[in-house]
Amino acid sequence: MTVLIVLLGLLISHLVFPRVRWRQFDWLLRPIHQVRIRSQQRPWMVAAAVLLAALLAALALTWLATALLGRFGWFIAALAVFVYTLGPRDLDRDVQALKEGGSGTRFLKARRNMRIRTDAGPVESAAAVFHAAQARWFGILFWFVLLGIPGALLYRLTRIALHEPGMSPAQADWLMRLRDVLDWPVLVLMLLSAAMGGDYDRVRAAWQADRTERRGGMLRGAVLDAVAAAITDPDARFEDGVILGHRMVWRMLLIWLVVLSLLLMAGWLA
Repeated sequence: MTVLIVLLGLLISHLVFPRVRWRQFDWLLRPIHQVRIRSQQRPWMVAAAVLLAALLAALALTWLATALLGRFGWFIAALAVFVYTLGPRDLDRDVQALKEGGSGTRFLKARRNMRIRTDAGPVESAAAVFHAAQARWFGILFWFVLLGIPGALLYRLTRIALHEPGMSPAQADWLMRLRDVLDWPVLVLMLLSAAMGGDYDRVRAAWQADRTERRGGMLRGAVLDAVAAAITDPDARFEDGVILGHRMVWRMLLIWLVVLSLLLMAGWLA
C-alpha cells in the first residue's frame, strides 16, 4: 500500500496539484509562532514545537480518518498528506521553465524558487536541481515510507519553519540541527542512487572529497554541490546543467521506486 500511495501521490501532485497555493501550512505554523515569541530564552522549544505539531496533527488526522472509514480512511489520509507535503512546487514544471531560458516570467520565477543566481553556470544549475529534488521529492518520500504521516509532516514543517520571520539565531540553529538530522539519511540514499544511476567513480570521489573537508560526521547538502561539480562539464551551457541534473534525479527516483517495490515483494513494507 505504501508504494501505491507514493506512485499515486507523485502522479496527482504533478497533474492535479502542481501549484503552491494548494499547500499552505499556516494552520500548523500558528502554534510554532507562539512558541517562538515566548521562548526566546529557551530556543530549543521551537524545534520541540515542530516535532509536537507534526505528531499531534498526524495523530488527529489518523484517528479521524480511521474512525470514519477504517483502513480505507487511513489510505485516503496518507495519500492526501503525501500529496500535501510534496513540493511545494512541481519540480518538472520548474525545470521546463529553466530549460526554456530567456527572461520570461516563468523562467525568472523558476530560477528564484530554486535559488539560482543570475550568473550561475551549468554546475550551479545542476546542483540546484539536486537540492530541489531533495527538498521536494526524496526527503518526503524517505520519511513518509519510514514513519508514515508524521514523518512527511515533520520533514515539510521543519523546512517551512526555518523561513518563519523573526526567528532568533539560536532558534534557527536548533531548527537547522533538526533539519540536518532529517536530511542525513536522505542524502546518503541520494548519493548511493546517484552512483548507481550515473558515474559511480565520480560520485564516489565527490563523496570522499566532501567527507575530508567537512567537520564532524554529519552529511549535509553541500555534498550535492560536490556531486554536481564532479559530473557536470563546467564549459557547458546553463540549460545543459539543468537537463543533466533533471535526468539524474529522475534516474535516482526510479531506483528508489524499484527498491521500494522489491521491499514490498519481500514483505518488509505494508
